[in-house]
Amino acid sequence: MDILGIPAGELLLHDSNIGRVSLRPGGVGRNIAQQIAQLGHCCTLLTVFGNDPLADALCASCARLGIDITHALLAEGNTCVYLCLHEQSGDMLAAVNDMRLTDQLTVSYAADHMEQINAADLCVLDTNPPADTVRYVAEHAAVPVLLDTVSCAKLDRARAALPYLTAIKPNLMEARALTGENEPAKCAEVLVRRGVRHVFISLGADGLLCADARTSRLLPVERLSAAAKTGAGDALCAGLAVALACGESTLECAKYGMLCAAAFLEKEEEE
Repeated sequence: MDILGIPAGELLLHDSNIGRVSLRPGGVGRNIAQQIAQLGHCCTLLTVFGNDPLADALCASCARLGIDITHALLAEGNTCVYLCLHEQSGDMLAAVNDMRLTDQLTVSYAADHMEQINAADLCVLDTNPPADTVRYVAEHAAVPVLLDTVSCAKLDRARAALPYLTAIKPNLMEARALTGENEPAKCAEVLVRRGVRHVFISLGADGLLCADARTSRLLPVERLSAAAKTGAGDALCAGLAVALACGESTLECAKYGMLCAAAFLEKEEEE
């Protein structure tokens, strides 16, 4: 569950700021699943829910959206929560996540559900499960795998999976930490050399860098938005996933992902 705060004016640190606070279903994997479902595609979410009212709300939301959670794990413990403070511009200032429950997503759980994964057109994987689970799914998937790196704090869970990935979507900070390079194009080169076929590096207001073994291209953002940006990267990833599942090229996947992110931000502005 996401708890998002955005101030009405300039953010003052070490003080209580007047602004807007929202509570909404979140989580990288669930957000991507929502966007895929809203694009009109069937989507199964393999995840874990706690045993509290927040979990009840999340399950009800998935049901309304048409996300299949038949195979999700129900466990003792508090539902995962993401607490984020935005600047007035909508960019994230800081966030705290409590995802301890995702430790329940073990290799054994993944092994029991590889049949469901391999029956799909594509598997979207994030780095919230333990590292050995992330690697196991990437290595044993018979379908293309797109990894969302989530955050720098969880990059170690992505490293061993790199040779098995079809595609990866980090932001620039994550790409730098993952590769040791500074320039986006150099980061992409390293990831391609490590076995990733399609690389998509989100550069925020500077756009999206897409690359494969043959090409590298920067797609600019056409219009900046003042809406809170939390969720835009997940909408981007959902667009990439749909296009990859349809067999589109790296560039066409990037274009569709950018369209999905722009549509998400436009909807956020309206609300």
